[in-house]
Amino acid sequence: MKEFINQTDDSNWAVGIIDTSSGYSAIKIELDGESLDLQDWRILIGPSSDEVMLERGSGEERLVLVKVGDIWWVHHNGHSSRVSVVERGAVNTFDSMGGLTSPMPGKILNIMASIGEQVDKGQTLLILEAMKMENRICSPVDGIVSAIHYEAGDQVNQGAILIEIEEAE
Repeated sequence: MKEFINQTDDSNWAVGIIDTSSGYSAIKIELDGESLDLQDWRILIGPSSDEVMLERGSGEERLVLVKVGDIWWVHHNGHSSRVSVVERGAVNTFDSMGGLTSPMPGKILNIMASIGEQVDKGQTLLILEAMKMENRICSPVDGIVSAIHYEAGDQVNQGAILIEIEEAE
């Protein structure tokens, strides 16, 4: 998931995207902490991951986020602003929605959990091969696996939500 923060007027767009083997799906769109109806918005990803477009209705409202060099820009309602980007991944791979994300691009070698399975904090859930190294992706919490978005052999991008866990209370 990427969070785009507009530095001109401090508006904060948070866009949660799951990168699945069948394409991209939105799981969350927020403006200044308020959830927007996902059915109102479509998310389009450019040929490279350097362009993200949010479009409402039949294109009457469009928010375009474009990376030029190392700088992200947001274009909305005729205005362009430089934005800072916070990308969740390597540091904290468990987001607020319970998704365990890929810390880097790689290939899933082995999935060691199943939907509905009770898992313990620290338990290895899958093995991700990246840069010729095997990385154990472990559960950060005690809970129940509620979704698995990939299969062994799938390639994943950094930040892709791999597994969702409902935290035990």
